[in-house]
Amino acid sequence: MDPIRNPFSPGAGSPPPELVGREAVLEQVRILLARVKQGKSEKSLLLTGLRGVGKTVLLTKMCDQAEAVGYHTILIEAHEDKSLPVLLAPQLRNLLYKLDRMEGAKQQIRRGLAVLKSFISSVKVTFDDMPLGLDIDPEQGTADTGDLELDLPDLLAVVAQAAAERGTAVALLIDELQYFSEKELSALIMAMHRMQQRQLPLVLIGAGLPILPRLAGDSKSYAERLFSFPQIGALEPADAARAIVGPVETEGAAIEPAAVDAIVAMAQGYPYFIQEWGYQAWNGAESSLPNLSRLNRLLE
Repeated sequence: MDPIRNPFSPGAGSPPPELVGREAVLEQVRILLARVKQGKSEKSLLLTGLRGVGKTVLLTKMCDQAEAVGYHTILIEAHEDKSLPVLLAPQLRNLLYKLDRMEGAKQQIRRGLAVLKSFISSVKVTFDDMPLGLDIDPEQGTADTGDLELDLPDLLAVVAQAAAERGTAVALLIDELQYFSEKELSALIMAMHRMQQRQLPLVLIGAGLPILPRLAGDSKSYAERLFSFPQIGALEPADAARAIVGPVETEGAAIEPAAVDAIVAMAQGYPYFIQEWGYQAWNGAESSLPNLSRLNRLLE
């Protein structure tokens, strides 16, 4: 077997050649994005699941979904050694500058940059050990208290208003949410509460370990009414088999049913292990069964 043509993609966050078994949660995201863009309320999503079930891959796919329907996106990964403001401020700066390059009124965008300057100053955000500068005067009295639970809702509200001025919306996608401190998670929840109360065009799609619903509930009791918590688990056997057979057939090869059954059994439905077993099986095979349907098409 030619290893260059190997269709499988084991790795941390590597997209599989065929995303199967996740249709329901992707449909939830489609509805969320459409309703919020129309000015209607809808619960944001926080995906939960163990490592290896494909949460990061799904988050990337959802980012693509949002961009495909006209959203501006921010995709970040939480770190134990980086605070939420440090991760978020540079991305919001870039977003506001992108909105500023669009045609039309700019009042809310300029205000957004001024409020971001206030926020950066109050929490002392630095980027690569340098202050994250903005060539604009800060807006006094908004997002400048130094209390993240007060300032982050104000900041995101102004950003969402700037997006609305441009006739667009914002999708904030955050991986590994469990790494945020209780204060940071609380501020994020309070900010999304503000978005829903005012029906502002900003959604949060996050992902984290199974402890995430408890962390969110402990932080703010209303979190369970603010978010949906889809559980991302192991694939059903039929979906796992599709994840193996489909990519093989796309490459004009075929795999014995017994081999498929063996991989499904060993991987136990975990997408990462399906990719790893598929990858190794392809490289270890001496030859492929002919894909008769493709062969027939070539002969016609």
